[in-house]
Formats: sequence, C-alpha cells, structure tokens
Amino acid sequence: MPEYLAPGVFVEEVSSGIKPIEGVGTSTGAFVGRARKGPINKPVLITNATQFTTVFGSLHKDYNLGYGVGNFFGEGGTKCYVVRVFKHAAGGAQDADRARTVLSQKLRVLALNEGEWGNNIFVKVVAPAFDPDDPDNINDPKFGLRVFYKKNAGPEVNEEKDVVEAFDRLSMKELTADNLPNPFHVENQINSKSAFIEVDDITDQTSPPDNSTSPVKLVGGGEGAPLDLPTDFTGHSTNAPGVGLLAFDTVDDINIVAIPDLFSSALSREEARIATQEGIKYCENRKDCFFVADCPPGLNPTQVREYKQARGDFAQDAGSAFNSTFGALYYPWVKVFDPLRGKAIDFPPSASVAGVYSATDISRGVHKAPAGIVEGRLKTIVGIERDVTKGEHETLNPNGINVIRNFPEGGLVIWGARTVSADPEWKYVNVRRLFLFLEESIDEGTQWVVFEPNDPILWARIVRNVSAFLRIQWLEGKLVGNKAEEAFFVKCDAETNPQESVDLGRVITVIGVAPSKPAEFVIFRIMQKRPGAEA
Repeated sequence: MPEYLAPGVFVEEVSSGIKPIEGVGTSTGAFVGRARKGPINKPVLITNATQFTTVFGSLHKDYNLGYGVGNFFGEGGTKCYVVRVFKHAAGGAQDADRARTVLSQKLRVLALNEGEWGNNIFVKVVAPAFDPDDPDNINDPKFGLRVFYKKNAGPEVNEEKDVVEAFDRLSMKELTADNLPNPFHVENQINSKSAFIEVDDITDQTSPPDNSTSPVKLVGGGEGAPLDLPTDFTGHSTNAPGVGLLAFDTVDDINIVAIPDLFSSALSREEARIATQEGIKYCENRKDCFFVADCPPGLNPTQVREYKQARGDFAQDAGSAFNSTFGALYYPWVKVFDPLRGKAIDFPPSASVAGVYSATDISRGVHKAPAGIVEGRLKTIVGIERDVTKGEHETLNPNGINVIRNFPEGGLVIWGARTVSADPEWKYVNVRRLFLFLEESIDEGTQWVVFEPNDPILWARIVRNVSAFLRIQWLEGKLVGNKAEEAFFVKCDAETNPQESVDLGRVITVIGVAPSKPAEFVIFRIMQKRPGAEA
C-alpha cells in the first residue's frame, strides 16, 4: 500500500486477479533425417515444402527426409522443425566435407554447409564500377563477387542463368583508417548473409583477389562418413550435445515427432527398434510431444505383432516390447509417387500420419482421434504395401497397432487411434495428446503464481483462472459432460494445501477432467418389430 502524506486524490491500479490461460499449439511437427544440404544438428523452422527445398535441398533417392516433409505438408501439416543429421569423416576437420576453393591465396570460399551439393557452386571475382559514394575507394579498393549454382549437368556455367548472388563493395581491409571494424570487409558483407557460401580472409594483404577470367568451381564437398546408428538420429549414448533428436531440446514448440529416415539407412532391424524406443523415450522425458513410429517394411500381420511385442522372430533383438503412452505404431508401409524414379515406391507412413495429426488438430481439435473416413483419409499416398483384412485387423488393433486400410468407398485411411501403451487408461492417441495440451497450457499459463503469497486469496485465483480455461475446452467439445461440473473440477484450498505443505513452499491444485474418447466400436442393434407394437 502506498504511503499518503498529504491530502489529495490518488488513482491506483489494482490487479483483477484474472490471468487468462491460452491454449498451446499442438500441430507442429519435428523431423530428423538426412538431406543434401542445410545446417547440421540445428532445428530449422519450415512452413512449406518449397522452403524445405531451399534450406535442405532437393529430393535424394536414398534419403527419406525430403519425401517425408513433403508428405507432412501434403496431408495438411502447417509447420515443422527439421534437423539434418550428418557425420564427418573420421579424423576429418569440422569443415572437411564442405566444398571450397581459394582465390589468389587471399580468400577462402566454402560452401555454406556440408554435402556434395557444394560442388555445384562457382564463384567469380569481378571489378565493380567506381562508386562515387565511396570516398575511400582509392585507399581501400573494392571488388565484387558473383556466386553461381549449377542445377543441371554439364561443365559450363551460364553466367546469366546460373547466378544466384551478387556482392559488391567488398574490401580486404579489416579495419578502417580510424581503426574501427570495416563494414565493407568481405567477411562482414558475405558471412551470415549468403545462402550459399562463407568466406575466410586468410591474408594480411589488403589488395583484392585477382579478377577471375571465368567462374571458379568449389570442390571437395562430400556426404561424410556412414552414420553411427541409431545414435546419430536419436542423440542418445553420444557425448556430443544437441545431436539428432536432442537438437530439439532448445525448441519448446514441437508436438509430433517422427524419423521416417530410419529405414532409408544402413540400419539393421534391431537398430531401428532401438532408435524407435529412444524416440518414444525422448517424448516421455519431455512430456510435451508424441512419437509417431514406423514398423520395418515387408512384415505380415503376425510379424508386425511380434515386432511390437518383441517376440517370435524379434525376441532376440535388443529392447523390450513397445509400451508407452507417448507413442503410436502404424502399419503397413504406404506407396508414394517418387518423381526421381518416375514410379511409386514403398515408404514408411509416419510422416503422412504426422500430417494428419496436424491437420486434424487444426480442423477439429486435439481431442479428435486422427483417424477415420474423413480426418484419417491419406491424400499423399497412392497405395499400401499390403492390404490388411478385417480378420487380420482384429489381431492388430487390440495390440496397439494402428492399421492403414484401403476401403472400396472410403479410400486409403488411417483406421486406428491407439497408443502402444498396455495401460487401458491411456490407450487412445487423442486422449494422451489432449492431456499433453492441457498440462502444458496450464503450466505456461500459471507461471505468475510462483512467489505469490501462498494463501486462500491465491488459491481462489488459481481455481478461477484454471476453471475458466477448462470451461472453454468443454465448450469446444474437448471435454464431455452435460454441464461444466460434469466435465471438470478444480480444487485448490486448505484441504489440498495443509500448513505442512505451505511451509515447504508448495501450492497444490487437484484437477480432474473427463476427456473425449473416440467411438471406436459403433454398434447398431436391430431387431424385428411387430406392427403396432411399441419399442
């Protein structure tokens, strides 16, 4: 309370205690895999397939990542984060797999990142026209650099069509006459601005590199060493921080995780199993995202059930049965059209399924099961590896294996919405993901509570704000009940917060919600009726 010492009128702002809780996003994908180019082990936000191509390069027939991200957006996904995995050759320098060249023994030019893509880059030093706005041009002669990228085969560069970047007013002087950093220095002008190259001033000379008679090719770009699987995908069991999935540790906004590239690698069946388990475990540890898993290709229904249970042919593999509320397994593989081969190829379904998750969250809400004739229809696939019969499906669904079916009228659809958990309380994908949404929303929306006085006033404010949030979710259909009181309760009072708990600095709120569950088995009971008889 302010101290008042003289008569007057005083206006004060008083908090209403109303702190609205906003629902967090649920539809952001997260993919790990190999790509032609792009940053390594750094999550990059991608909002469309064209942007993926710009950052990570075009499709590669041995890498599933590009196909998978395209399928995600094709199914209605809106945004995702992508991590490119790459392993440098043993004993090689950090930039050993980057294409490069040296101009006049003064300027080293490197491809922006590793990969054979950099071998298609050419650079050319040119003398720019005299700039009257640069009074220091005589004492600090400038030069220009043109960057070319050849998309087509052939040794010659078309300087008109292949040019992608042009830099002028470049200087080799690091400092100005006033001994200040020179803004025209070549590193300041190009690095962090070019989408193709980085440069390194390797001389003390201040004269420009010699003008090029023709574009100079960068060489030495490579695809690195074979990956250590599965650790390079998941990051677990490595000493390097931020590898594979662990690169997402710095990103809060991911919800749907998949690694469609697992089965496009020199990966054994056992290693794929370990990587899948590590992916699910990663989501369990974060408690804010969900893993969409693929089975190996070519399995029949009996084998995929044994794969999930770690029995039969899979009993000797490392790892136990899949059992988690933070993951779901989909079967069989699907067929997608590959423009590189000009035909349909077998492909793991996880990326397409992740797109369905994202699209369903946006159109209906996270409480809606991402399956069915409407929301579960797959638009990016042209077939499935194997048709599953109703009888075969009846052996898979109870075991937490979600089947992709081909119905004569409905087409290719996801016909299952179960997690791989053995706990019946958490057997549905949408229930688990709904709770992830509720928990994270409440967590982020109640940070203001920390260090507030732990008393009945605070308890009442918590109840009011959380109840207001849950009421909105009930009105949107995420919670079931004829009345709000039937859909949820929020309790924070002296009973949940005895003095012993308050003395420990704790404020405890108990929340109960009635989640919306899918109508998995729709039953119509039909009987004969006598004329005139009442039902």
